Amino acid sequence: MRRCVQWYLPTGKARVVDLGAMNVNGSYRELLPSTMDYVGVDLEPGPGVDVVLTDVYRLPFEDGSVDVVLSGQMLEHCGQFWRIFSEIHRVLKPDGLAFLIAPSSGPVHRYPVDCYRFFVDSFAALADWSGLRLVHAWTDERGPWRDVVGVFQKGAGLQPVTAPFPMEVAANARQEAHSDPAVEVQAGARPYLDVLRDLHALVDPGLYLEIGVRRGASLALAACPAIAVDPDPHPDFGIANEAVKFYRCTSDDFFFFFGGQAVCAPVDLAFIDGMHLAEYVYRDFMNIERVMSPGGVVVIDDIMPNHPIQASRERLSQVWTGDVWRFADRLAIERPDLRLTRLDTAPTGLLIISGLDPKNRVLWNDYNPKMRRLSDEAGTPAPDHVIARRDALPPTLETLRMAIGR
Repeated sequence: MRRCVQWYLPTGKARVVDLGAMNVNGSYRELLPSTMDYVGVDLEPGPGVDVVLTDVYRLPFEDGSVDVVLSGQMLEHCGQFWRIFSEIHRVLKPDGLAFLIAPSSGPVHRYPVDCYRFFVDSFAALADWSGLRLVHAWTDERGPWRDVVGVFQKGAGLQPVTAPFPMEVAANARQEAHSDPAVEVQAGARPYLDVLRDLHALVDPGLYLEIGVRRGASLALAACPAIAVDPDPHPDFGIANEAVKFYRCTSDDFFFFFGGQAVCAPVDLAFIDGMHLAEYVYRDFMNIERVMSPGGVVVIDDIMPNHPIQASRERLSQVWTGDVWRFADRLAIERPDLRLTRLDTAPTGLLIISGLDPKNRVLWNDYNPKMRRLSDEAGTPAPDHVIARRDALPPTLETLRMAIGR
């Protein structure tokens, strides 16, 4: 729904009606700017509900009086959902929009009933039947629900978004050093760039993928065709390798818009050094494993903070790992089939992942509950064994060969 709002919500003041608005796991109201006149509608009173329906299939709004209708995870609970589509068409203004989300799979979850699952073709058929126009639709492959998202218009003119929107970024604002010098401590037996150079030599990749380029020092190690992704590289960033294709966008947007077309061959070596939050690294690894060669290697930076403040989710120091260490610990539990090797590199450790399975869907199938677990654990202090690098191996050539099975 955040994508729908960012890409398609009209600017200025608008009347937005949310069908199924009770705040159970969050409210779409939080996504909307203050200029929106938000009305939450549901069958019973509760948090987030402004209007309680007296007739399930009759919306208490005048014809052509609503700018946008939102609805998420409601249609599967609506016994005669086609009647709601007719009502949405009736209350929308000319050129009004509807953002609808419904599951295509997942377990039965009665609230109070659970009747249907939907597909992109379902939304196309319902648009045709109701008189709405389906502008954009896609399936979110993350489970268990694998939601189908649809953007509809009452009228013509709106075109689907086909490329990432330019991001508002902090323009690489420099983080000041922490007032306590001990917070900025660094450790490691070898610089991580030296270890990455060795990995390039050992793997000899035919295609390299990098998330987060900074100034381009790690990207410069690639002597093969490469793909690089970063929404806000350092002003000094440059590309010396003519075989590098650079995408100035988030990694989520890269895989949404370009992944299938951009990654024209299996990736042999990938380096993740993007947003230093566990959920971002989780998604990056999910997306990257799908495009890896079976013998490929994924490397993740910043898994070993040297001080508890470096592991904060909010950046408070120049040396900052965020809570990437939580992803490393979670992956070891959820994917015991993978070979995970923690390396004692400077300044903040590397994780080498091999034994990849591009068809494995363990992380995808239960993505939503796993993200809730990560969210519940957010803010957990990095344990002593992580800070002390007790599980880290010396980053020697022998260790690297063992880590990648070569």
